[in-house]
Amino acid sequence: MKDTITEFFFFSEEDLSDFHYDTHKFGGLRFFLELAVFLAVKQGIDNPKSSISFFRMCRKFLVEIEGLRAYDGYKYHASAMINFLLFVRLCRFKTREDGLEFLERYKGWAIALGFNNGVPRESDVTKFVNKIGVDLDVYFVQLLRFIHENVQIEGIKAFHIIGFLQHSNRFGVRITTRTGTKFTSYRRGKKRASTHWAGMTLILDALYGLGIINLIENIPAKKKIRGYPMLQISLTLIVKMISGLEDLHELENEIEDDPLLAMFCTIENDDTPSISTLSRDVERYSVAELKESCKQILQWLKELKLIDGSVASIDSSKIYAEGKVQEGTAEVYDHIKRENKRGYKIFAIYDPICGILIDFRLFPINQADNPNLIPLIKSARDILGKSTLKKVYFDRGFYDGEHFDWLNKNHIQFVCRGKQRTKVADLVSEISVEEYVEEILASPKEYQPKTERGKREKAKRDALKEPVKIAERMVDVTNCEKRLRAIAVKHKGKKSIDIWLTNIPASLCSAKGVIDEYRNRWGVEVFFKEEKSYWYLNNLPSRELNAVKCTICFNFIAYNLISIFKKTLSEKYQNVGIKVLRREVLRKNAIMYFNDDGFELEFNVKKTKEKYYEHIESINSFVAKMRENRDILDTFVFHTKHLERNY
Repeated sequence: MKDTITEFFFFSEEDLSDFHYDTHKFGGLRFFLELAVFLAVKQGIDNPKSSISFFRMCRKFLVEIEGLRAYDGYKYHASAMINFLLFVRLCRFKTREDGLEFLERYKGWAIALGFNNGVPRESDVTKFVNKIGVDLDVYFVQLLRFIHENVQIEGIKAFHIIGFLQHSNRFGVRITTRTGTKFTSYRRGKKRASTHWAGMTLILDALYGLGIINLIENIPAKKKIRGYPMLQISLTLIVKMISGLEDLHELENEIEDDPLLAMFCTIENDDTPSISTLSRDVERYSVAELKESCKQILQWLKELKLIDGSVASIDSSKIYAEGKVQEGTAEVYDHIKRENKRGYKIFAIYDPICGILIDFRLFPINQADNPNLIPLIKSARDILGKSTLKKVYFDRGFYDGEHFDWLNKNHIQFVCRGKQRTKVADLVSEISVEEYVEEILASPKEYQPKTERGKREKAKRDALKEPVKIAERMVDVTNCEKRLRAIAVKHKGKKSIDIWLTNIPASLCSAKGVIDEYRNRWGVEVFFKEEKSYWYLNNLPSRELNAVKCTICFNFIAYNLISIFKKTLSEKYQNVGIKVLRREVLRKNAIMYFNDDGFELEFNVKKTKEKYYEHIESINSFVAKMRENRDILDTFVFHTKHLERNY
């Protein structure tokens, strides 16, 4: 059991046979050690109980290697140098200088690595690396084999991932010290409490299993404010978004009444942030750093192959603000409400296949759509890789010949709605009646059934649809070097002609196929509709522009986490909206029974209990399939913040 599990999470002999310190990926080892420390603390397995004790163990082994002593320096031992080089890679320091600066601040760490005579300079480390040469890889292989043999992760599949709630200063909950009206005595040494959000534990289960919790911890948490670390503020805001609480008042009331939600929002003490704390501290985040955290999460999802990123749809939506003192807003005339409205316009690039938001931009409400198309596409390529994005869909608000030309030159296919009263519209109107053919088109809002019965019913509905007439012609577009395909659609009883423009060759996709493909753009419309209706995107938390942007960032982080969570569930829930997910999966009543090891959930309704464990089984199965791909290990984190906290 031990050998297979260790090989699974760590490395193989094939990896060691071609080991090079500079190119080896230490992500697997980071995750392996995190699990090992967890088991040592949680289940008493004979492993190092902290990261600093792990490096002490490595130092003892390295000191005993006789051949390594030949590379000792006047002041620093070779064993300490190799331990330091391992420390730099495991803790993800960008440079050796950063690692040395850390050791200067924390002398205990320097001694643990073996630097008893002070912290070396970077030039000392460089001299050692040059002196030891290729033997560095030889001694590193010996060290990795030692770790392989002496650090165990037996029983890793036996514990429930929710146990992390009690470990590692992450979601540390001091259950035995909590008091309140929601807790009552239950047998000796146990307490119990009721929760309305038992399904939230499923999210934690899935996110830990996929390693995404590690990335959430990378959301900037540089300093405590009024006793709360920024990570705690981040988690509290994410819980608010997922649970669908409309404002901070509802969140505060819900946390006071529900201990499980309070556990999610607690890091280092028994308190959760108040309304005033949350409303002020959200302004202290950096939008750039939050977007960088979003970027890391998306890149990790791409590594897991949970996001494709080859197809994207782009659109904009308006967010109205109350009052005239909101920072960064503007005023426009609303033709539907027939009055002037003040607010913002948000532009989004969205993966409609995987249901993931890639990036967004926020501007005053009077910002035109046109200038934001290419910046959004460039941002998506920066996040997911330059060659990833292959096809985009957008509406006529982004119509521009220069955009079409740029997309052609960057080898990106597109489908765009055409504009009336343009040169292209005039050319399309010249198409003769004989060139049109009849086709039946699907509606962009049309539900695509998954069951056989649903498909039969849809076939009956399709048989009742009236066909449309379709024709196409190659046209010249102003400011675009290459000619484009213009596809014209005539509807019965309608005088105007609907137009689509695309650079997809006819040999790859028919005219009807292009229009059907454009249906993918509807995903971003559904995204905005759900965000405004059930994620309360319109509820602006502050008059400060930075606070608004940061709140939107957290909103979209939570949205993407839920999109991934749905993929771990059964097929029935993979395409449902957040409203259905909250009702049928997340908001479930249960009794929490606490003991020294954590807590257990007991459901009053048998059907609810059966559904809960079905979800657990589905999540575990999904995570196991993901872990079959060894590449997922390269991004798990065991970074410096954990080391500082453990020290």
